[in-house]
Amino acid sequence: MDILKMDATDYWEDFMRRSRTQKTNFETWSFTNRPNSTDMLVEMVVRGQKTAASSWFDFYDADQVVPKVGDYRMLLKRNGDPACIVQLKVVEVVPFKWVSQEHAYLEGEGNRSLKYWRQLHKQLFRKQAKIRGKSFSLESPVVCEVFEVIDTPQI
Repeated sequence: MDILKMDATDYWEDFMRRSRTQKTNFETWSFTNRPNSTDMLVEMVVRGQKTAASSWFDFYDADQVVPKVGDYRMLLKRNGDPACIVQLKVVEVVPFKWVSQEHAYLEGEGNRSLKYWRQLHKQLFRKQAKIRGKSFSLESPVVCEVFEVIDTPQI
């Protein structure tokens, strides 16, 4: 199969066949909240530099389920092409102020410090809150995920 023409569904079906995975549904996901950085962040995941992500808990609405350990996600590049499949290994919901230095490091961005993570995510979560007409505080819950790349498209 030509990887340049493989869409998300084709890639997922190919992955299920090769890995003998029985799970029939999957979630596609991209770093759309930072479109100028999407491909860079996806590449960091594929290289193993970025093995975690976080999201503001109130970002999830009635149509979205909070992720759980064992879930699969297909990460997409900015153009919508599949980049890899990850599986969630750890999912915790903690107040923003309790996100750990270890989690910040695993997110792999900037200098990987908790200070950098807090500055970046406070700005991001406040922007998301404003769009939804809500407020964000240091007490706001954050979904912290740790994942492992389990597959990349076969060329």
